[in-house]
Amino acid sequence: MKYTTFKIEGIHCTGCAETIQALLQDNTGVRKAAAEFDTREARVRYDPAVISDDQLAAVIEKAGFRVTDRRTSSRARLRRIRP
Repeated sequence: MKYTTFKIEGIHCTGCAETIQALLQDNTGVRKAAAEFDTREARVRYDPAVISDDQLAAVIEKAGFRVTDRRTSSRARLRRIRP
């Protein structure tokens, strides 16, 4: 498993974050995705043999958002998103 945190420009509300989260979770190879309005970030745990961080960034950008930074690790934890 790999973990990537994407910094995203264009998240203007919780609805934007929910859209990004749903789009990411809809991809084969994604085990967990969490997007947060407050931090303008999405964190994704995924299988790199199935999907790459470049492909995940493309999903975000195809929806009209802009990935401004990303950090990838093979060891990390996804923080729980506050309700």
